[in-house]
Amino acid sequence: MKLTSCAKQRVELLFARPMVPTSRYIIAALCLLLVTQPIVLPQATGNSFNVRYLGGSLETKTDKDEWTHNLIILSDEIRIELKDGQKLSVDPKSVTSISYGREATRHVARWVTLGILVSPIAAFGLFNENVQHYVSIEYETAEGKKGGLLIQAHKDNYRNLLALLRGATGKEIETEKKNQKPKKPSNGNTEQ
Repeated sequence: MKLTSCAKQRVELLFARPMVPTSRYIIAALCLLLVTQPIVLPQATGNSFNVRYLGGSLETKTDKDEWTHNLIILSDEIRIELKDGQKLSVDPKSVTSISYGREATRHVARWVTLGILVSPIAAFGLFNENVQHYVSIEYETAEGKKGGLLIQAHKDNYRNLLALLRGATGKEIETEKKNQKPKKPSNGNTEQ
């Protein structure tokens, strides 16, 4: 089979030309992804969480099983917005402690004595052994009074919530390991 000179030129041009348009398309697509990612990312992941509000500085009549309360964590504000329209804003610098899990439920007794927890009835369901992702946030108000929030985070996002709280406040999260044994008090005697 013999090719004409015109056909030979076409074949040579076809194989001699590098695949530049394909690599240009790939580079353009990557650039487009990098440009649009900062626009889409805050909406997709966000710093807003649906939580259960179990008690604290706000008094509400909403059901304790309600997951429509909104906790927003920013670098300059921690805000909870309840379903009934109440809002509470806390300066992250005024947070004195953050507790998670069983450790968070231990703070409830202290809150009742200080008058922070308005509805101690909500505390009855907290002292079970089930894994519930309770988070307590204690803070000081501008007037020097103590305040607190007791919430339950969802199992799918509690780690993100704790990481954002730690980042915004700079406080370590207090936890208790489930099988952790109590420490023995040291009396200065060392037995060998």
